[in-house]
Amino acid sequence: MNEVFVFIYAKGQEIKALNIKESERLNSKLLNEGWVHTNTLEACAYIEYLHNRSEDDDLIEEIRSLNRRVS
Repeated sequence: MNEVFVFIYAKGQEIKALNIKESERLNSKLLNEGWVHTNTLEACAYIEYLHNRSEDDDLIEEIRSLNRRVS
């Protein structure tokens, strides 16, 4: 299985979440527009953490509801 990375850029109260190809293509443009690269996430590990270790019950229920929508 391939790792999927998500590159997070922030500006004010907004974020952009980009895959590696989008990030490579848009990085310079975003930085010039005042966006800041704030984090790079390994998507599978992050979702696993949110579900298994988060103490935010509303967030956990929202993640579980995604599974029910797919079934």
